[in-house]
Amino acid sequence: MPQHLALIQSGFERGQYRQVLEQIRQAQSRYPQSGKLRLWQALAQEALGQTQEAILLAQTLVRNPDPEVAQQARYILGIWQAPRLRRPPEWLSEIPDLSHLEDAEPPEHRLAYRRPQPKHSRSNPAAQATDASNPSGADRFDTKLIWVLIGILSALLAVLARLP
Repeated sequence: MPQHLALIQSGFERGQYRQVLEQIRQAQSRYPQSGKLRLWQALAQEALGQTQEAILLAQTLVRNPDPEVAQQARYILGIWQAPRLRRPPEWLSEIPDLSHLEDAEPPEHRLAYRRPQPKHSRSNPAAQATDASNPSGADRFDTKLIWVLIGILSALLAVLARLP
């Protein structure tokens, strides 16, 4: 039984709910009275959108002799049967569909993403002009210099901390 439950839980965590239901049916042929298997069945049914069937199954598990199964059945029933809250429209943010923008030409007044050009491209003089105006090389030098100075300062503080 523990092997079946581990296999079922693993499939459930991967979102393979139909396969989980098949594994549960196979395990139920060997363990027909297992409340844990029926609980997993209810969870898989609810994950597949069969909420009413899952609720009916969980309601039968509330009186299960295994106290752990009964407690978990009450817990999931509380979630599944809870009233749905109405959300005011101002709480929701509508996400626009941007899939069509990939094929569209960007307007000239907007910035558009451009793929970076190789820095040593001799065939494209425009790319060399943008590279010359890009201070990213200087930024990298400044960053390296700062790290070297931090390292020297750290070493100096460590030496000073050891002096009496």
